[in-house]
Amino acid sequence: MSPKNEKPKEESKEEPVVEITKVPTFDDWLAEQDEATKSLIAVRFTALNNTVKATRDERDALVKQMKDTAKKLEEGSEARKSLEAISAQLEEAELRAAFTEEAIKAEIGCRNPRAAWLLAKADKLFTHNGSPDWDALHKAAPELFGKVAGDATAGGGTAEKLPPKSDMNAWIRARAGRQA
Repeated sequence: MSPKNEKPKEESKEEPVVEITKVPTFDDWLAEQDEATKSLIAVRFTALNNTVKATRDERDALVKQMKDTAKKLEEGSEARKSLEAISAQLEEAELRAAFTEEAIKAEIGCRNPRAAWLLAKADKLFTHNGSPDWDALHKAAPELFGKVAGDATAGGGTAEKLPPKSDMNAWIRARAGRQA
């Protein structure tokens, strides 16, 4: 048979699929570390937690002092109104900080804590003890929740598989009828 009469070999339409690997979390990384590294990190986290607790205790003491001082001031005075307004702002800032601290936890999966806070505040989506009603927030705005997709690959953040990788060598091998 002459080369002109030969039919070209049929190309394989199926291209190899590129696997997307899971982006490791801090907990995954920490689990792989040796005991010395784990203990250093545990000591550091303990120190940070103690600092946060001490700061919160100081703040709570100041809030109590402000409320006690406001009660001692004359009813209806400008100073009392101002102190009560500052106290209310401080309480709201504390609630927002606690809300955000909980919202960023992986099990909650909130993508936008600020928007979730504004929604919860506007729609009064809190439980009887003042904690956020995450189920009600999920129902009200499901777009605020879910895994944050973000990796450094082309197409990262699309939550879709990347197109198969192809290069000149693979193309030449396919044309020659050989598989890579």
